[in-house]
Amino acid sequence: MNLNLTRLACAAFTVAAMTVAGPAPQSEALPGDQIVFTVTSFGGMAPAALAAMQSPSIAAYGDGRVLTAVEPAALQLVPARYQLARVDASTVADYVAGALRSGLLNASTDFGTPRVTDVATTTVTVNDGSGPAQVSVYALDERFESGLTAAQRDARNRLRALIGQAGDLAAGAPAGPYTPDLVVIFESQARESEEPAGVVWPGPDPESFLVPTRTRRSTACGPLVGAPARAAYLAALDNPGARWLVDGATRVLAVNPLPLDGDCP
Repeated sequence: MNLNLTRLACAAFTVAAMTVAGPAPQSEALPGDQIVFTVTSFGGMAPAALAAMQSPSIAAYGDGRVLTAVEPAALQLVPARYQLARVDASTVADYVAGALRSGLLNASTDFGTPRVTDVATTTVTVNDGSGPAQVSVYALDERFESGLTAAQRDARNRLRALIGQAGDLAAGAPAGPYTPDLVVIFESQARESEEPAGVVWPGPDPESFLVPTRTRRSTACGPLVGAPARAAYLAALDNPGARWLVDGATRVLAVNPLPLDGDCP
C-alpha cells in the first residue's frame, strides 16, 4: 500500500476509534464531608505543644472546600491559620484521581533518604473513599538531594509537582479566613520552671472533655464542637505557647483546628 494511503487509513481508524470511545470518563464524585487530600510537613526537634498543633498545610474536601494554611511570620506555638476557598467538586475529584494514577502514592516508590538530620518529613495523603493512599518523604528539599540517585530525585520532583498542583486548586477562587466548628485539644505537661500562665482558658472545664493519652504529643486530648471550639481557636491564635490559667493552675492546652486521623482516640 502507498505510504500516504497507509497514513490516511491509520488516521481514519484513530478518528473512528475516538468517536466510538467518546470523551474520557469523568471522575467519580467524592464524599462531600470527607477530607480527600492533605499535605503535612513536620518533624525535627519540636516541643510537645508544637507537635500537638501539627496540621496540614493544604487540605481539600470532596465537596470542593480547600483549606490553605497561612504561613506565620515566624515559628510560633499557635494553631495554623487557614484560608477557606470553594471550587467545583469535580475539580477536586479530577485532582484526586490524577494523584492516584500517578503511581507515586504507594510504598514501592523509592524517594531515597538524604543524609541530613533534624529536617521535616512531608506526608501526602489521598483518600477517594476507598481508603487512604499515603507517602512520607524525609527532607523533601532539593538542597539535600545531591546524594540521591536520578530515579529518586525524579520521584521527588514529581511529588513536588503534585503538591504544587494541589496548591493551585484554589487559585483565583474567592477565599476568606477559616474558623473551625470542631477542634481537638491536646494537653501536655506544664514545666514548673516557667512563668505562670497569664491568659484564662476560654473553654469549658478541661476535665469535662479530655481523656487520658500517652503519646509524645499529649497526656490527654478531646474535642470541642460549635461555639466553644470557635472561642478556643480564636483565643489560641493570640496565646503563643498554649499556656492557660485554669482554676488558678497553669495548663498547656494546644488547640488543633485540623487534627490528623488517629491523633486523638
